[in-house]
Amino acid sequence: MSIRKLLLCGALFLAPMIAGASDALLKPLPNPDVSKLAAAEAAQLRAARTQFDNARASLVGPPLAEAYAEMAALYARAGLKDVAAIALYDASQSDPDDARWMYLRGVLARDLKQNAEARANFETAMALDKIYLPIAYRLSDTLVDLGDFDGAHKLLERLTREHPENAVGFAMMAQVELRQKRYPAAVENFNRALKLEPQANQLYQSLAEAYTGMGNAAAAKEAVAKAGNTPPALADPLVLGFFSGAAASASGSPLQQAQQLAASGRIAAARAKLADHLRDHPDDVEALAFQARLEASIGDNLIAQAAADQALTLKPDNAVALLARGIVYEYAGDDNQAYAFYQRAVRADVKLPMARLLLGNAEMRRSRFSEAAEQYRQLATLQPDDPPAVAHLAAAQVAAGQCGRALADTSAAQARKPADGDLMQIFVRLASTCPAAKQQERDMALDYAQALYKQRPDADDSATLALAMAAHGKFADAQQYQAEAIFQALRSSDKQSAELYKSTQAAFAAKQTPDRPWPAQHPYFKPPQLTPTRPAIKAAETPAKP
Repeated sequence: MSIRKLLLCGALFLAPMIAGASDALLKPLPNPDVSKLAAAEAAQLRAARTQFDNARASLVGPPLAEAYAEMAALYARAGLKDVAAIALYDASQSDPDDARWMYLRGVLARDLKQNAEARANFETAMALDKIYLPIAYRLSDTLVDLGDFDGAHKLLERLTREHPENAVGFAMMAQVELRQKRYPAAVENFNRALKLEPQANQLYQSLAEAYTGMGNAAAAKEAVAKAGNTPPALADPLVLGFFSGAAASASGSPLQQAQQLAASGRIAAARAKLADHLRDHPDDVEALAFQARLEASIGDNLIAQAAADQALTLKPDNAVALLARGIVYEYAGDDNQAYAFYQRAVRADVKLPMARLLLGNAEMRRSRFSEAAEQYRQLATLQPDDPPAVAHLAAAQVAAGQCGRALADTSAAQARKPADGDLMQIFVRLASTCPAAKQQERDMALDYAQALYKQRPDADDSATLALAMAAHGKFADAQQYQAEAIFQALRSSDKQSAELYKSTQAAFAAKQTPDRPWPAQHPYFKPPQLTPTRPAIKAAETPAKP
């Protein structure tokens, strides 16, 4: 959107008085010296800056953020990255709920060799947008640069489980394993990536290094002979558009392209791609199920229902189709029908993780805590390396009055992965709040919490250490660490977490240790129903019904 259009848009409904109220959060945007740039580029920048300065007083919120982001892009393309970073900061302050600005701040911070700031920006962006995969990929790269190989590997493990169709995740995980000298694992994941994307011949050079590390000279030589210059494709239209102004194209099968377009926020393009594919392949149940979930997620319930119903007409007992129908019902607010279809999906495929998760959530909303625990137990069995699955199970067990069993199950999971910080955190929370915990376990929990805080002092680890301090009667220390968690959550615009932290802070102020590992209103105990993340796209952009 141009500065002129933003000005016209803002003038219609925004008062300058409101715009002035947001200035307290903004940094002054320098007007840099552009005399050393090419004459045409310098003239373009001066004209754009003049338009921006004239428009700015009449803009607030998302339109103001867009204007700052447009100036940031122009400055970044001109090599004025320090000024671009300030413009993106102001964009993120003008519209703190838009993950794009925090993500691009992280990309620019990495470019400026500010990895600690980049990590914080990417983590905030991920909290706001869990769909756009490049955020997580760039966060993993940043963790590697910071020396946190275990953190990067854990993140990539989750991504490859959730998105096994993407070669990039396996390739990046293999690179981390290569740095960790875990050569057999690296070989396995490089080969997985190459199987998904055979044209990514650049990976053969790294594969050769992994084979060399294993002592397999023959395989290394064979891999070197295949090495080329083509890396695995990472569709990142935000970064491509920011630095070059170009639009990125999706790759893979038509269904994969639609998924990539949807993940990048290009919903209209994703729908069009999916409609073209379904026009030629109207019996593709996987595509119909994806269409149903996509349409439901943006609030277009009519198309979502039609796609889900057609998928079930084609394959009435297909677990993916049953799951999609349940998701459509949940987005539409019909939790009972969603519950019934999640049950059917689980019966159709006992190894479908998303069905187990959503059915467990539905059981929690019905206060059927033992039944929820069983679903989460199956989820944790299917995804043994996934700490959130263990956390869901622990919360259901605590709600069912079985915190001792939750502590034992978490300890068993931790024994399998003793270096996993997230499992460690769950253990700390349980040991610090469960009456069945032994003093030895509470002491161990405090040691774990202090180590976690020292290694990665984010809001969750601050709050976890506060809980461990409270369990040892150190309520003043608990309040200090909890206040730090609240501050970090507010700084990241995570209002939900800040409120949860505040509820625990009230208990600490009263010198009380909570009796739950997370507050009672935490999503682990009160899973919210799925709700559309954005309004339905205008009818003019809507493809024909399937």
